[in-house]
Amino acid sequence: MQDDKLPAGSPPSLERRLTTILVADVFGYSRMMQVNEERTVEIYRGHREIFDGLLRQHHGRIFNTAGDAVLAEFPSAVESVRCATEIQTALHTRNEHLPPEQRILFRIGINLGDVIVQGNDLLGDGVNVAARIQTIAEPGGICLSGSVYDQIRNKLSLQFKQLGEQSFKNIAEPIRTFSITDEGDGALPSIPTWRKYAKQRLIAAGVSAIVLIAAAGGYWVYRTHDTQRIEEARIAAEKEAGRATADTARMTVEAQRTAEFERTARDAAEREAKLRAELLSAKGKTEQERIAREAAQREAKLQVEQERTAREAAQREAKLQAELKAAQVDLQRAEAAKKQATQQAAATVPQKAATPTGAGPDRYDGTYRGQLCSQVGVGTSEQICGPVTVTVKQGTVSGSWLSKASGKRAYLKGTIAPDGAVKLAVEAFNQRGKPITGAMTGTWSGDQIATSGTWHHNGPTVKAVWTREP
Repeated sequence: MQDDKLPAGSPPSLERRLTTILVADVFGYSRMMQVNEERTVEIYRGHREIFDGLLRQHHGRIFNTAGDAVLAEFPSAVESVRCATEIQTALHTRNEHLPPEQRILFRIGINLGDVIVQGNDLLGDGVNVAARIQTIAEPGGICLSGSVYDQIRNKLSLQFKQLGEQSFKNIAEPIRTFSITDEGDGALPSIPTWRKYAKQRLIAAGVSAIVLIAAAGGYWVYRTHDTQRIEEARIAAEKEAGRATADTARMTVEAQRTAEFERTARDAAEREAKLRAELLSAKGKTEQERIAREAAQREAKLQVEQERTAREAAQREAKLQAELKAAQVDLQRAEAAKKQATQQAAATVPQKAATPTGAGPDRYDGTYRGQLCSQVGVGTSEQICGPVTVTVKQGTVSGSWLSKASGKRAYLKGTIAPDGAVKLAVEAFNQRGKPITGAMTGTWSGDQIATSGTWHHNGPTVKAVWTREP
């Protein structure tokens, strides 16, 4: 279905499988190469022919090599152990015809575990555990993990020795470990030792082969001679060749080793590049998601801030309008009271004038110029001052100016009562461009208005003095 498809650009899922891993390594190989490099390579090549042939017979597959080490997988734990025992028996026979210092002994470790498939290679703890178990095997011996032992203990006639739980480098949990042994104190003392078992299998295979040879003819008789005689003939031929083939063998081995090193390095580089690309792809996707998430959070926060600012500005505007309306009502009430008092006075003292010239609200009318000064911050003496002009008409005060602090226009509204009391409301912007309000009170006296107050309830002080133009 369409919904089952991976999103474009998503890294492919890793392939995993459960398999049996066999790791074999030559004991003391570096020391032997230092003593006699060419002879060691010749013997190792012969051992590997036997090793690889038995692997194929038991359905094993080599998935990696590293110098003298061989890493193989088997679809069956039973087949992997059978193959390992036959390899050690065959190589033991071959080593018997060599001087002790030239004998090549493999240590073999086997583990059953889950692995990651990387092309033709296998990766993961399943491989690492087999490699670690190999290191504690005796030269020419075999060690198994508990997972392999559980699969084969009732299927093969072998004798085991419990090694207990072993801790290995870079392996998180201890591993139950067993060795296949010749000793009598193993886990299955009544069963023949693994070398005897392997020899029995080789003898049985030889008998079966002889029967087949007898039926097929002389050619197959020749091909199925005793393994030991074949090995003796091979070793004799190698000795007889001697130095005559040394140069050719050395060049061939060097070429093979160089090609093997190059292939291993190339495969490792390709695996690393692929894993790095997958990591970068996943990391890039995560980074894009993080950036998008942070942008959305910032957008939401900005939206909330804008809504809050608009709401506060509306509240301040409503409050300022209410204060101005209240001031106008107070002024109207005062004028009405004054008019009523004047009328009453005129009624009781008819000979006097009702209202002296210049005693009404229009006596404040005119244009006033002056300075408005704001405190920079609470508790400081620094001030910002600028020229402000206000107009008074019928007791109403109004004015506007360009603020030095914000560069935006500020407004002033208010009233002058008949007794000369002054109330002003101021709306401006601070240095960050946010709206602020203030309130001032004062008096009118002798063509001069003097007021003082604060910004937004106990904020910085603000004061002004204006003088009416003649």
